[in-house]
Amino acid sequence: MGGRSFGYSAQIKPFLWVFLVLTPVEVLLVDLLVPWFWLRAVLLAFGLLSALLLGWLLWMLHKFKHEIDDEYLWLRYAREFEYRIPLSAIETVTHGMTSRSLNKTRSVVDGTLVLEVANSTNVLVLLNEPQEVDLGRRGAHEVTKIEFWADNPDEMVRALRK
Repeated sequence: MGGRSFGYSAQIKPFLWVFLVLTPVEVLLVDLLVPWFWLRAVLLAFGLLSALLLGWLLWMLHKFKHEIDDEYLWLRYAREFEYRIPLSAIETVTHGMTSRSLNKTRSVVDGTLVLEVANSTNVLVLLNEPQEVDLGRRGAHEVTKIEFWADNPDEMVRALRK
């Protein structure tokens, strides 16, 4: 896809970096404080695994961004989900901060697909025809609105209005 990319993870990346940097400190402290070798080895393995998973998540958030190409708006969250919305189905686009605190990265509320980052959204897309979205185990839903987070909502709105 050769479209324009838009990040959505600027709010959470600093926290992930802090945990990634503190993981070696944690491993060192565990090595100094725990007297049993077998337990140190197990905790070292968990520490390395957590560092690996944090690094992987940071890479995924960087690689899989929202995107607009000639035909579609692609909404993503790492490799967790990807929704393809035809640009022809978009009626209006506005930006404004909302906070629903659903504690889920994706939900459907009253016909609105809500893709929160840090419990917030800042772009609203109204659709001129319902779109079906699959929430996995929570089933497929028809939506007429989409709320999502973009690190630069002004650019996202401008790009969608073209």
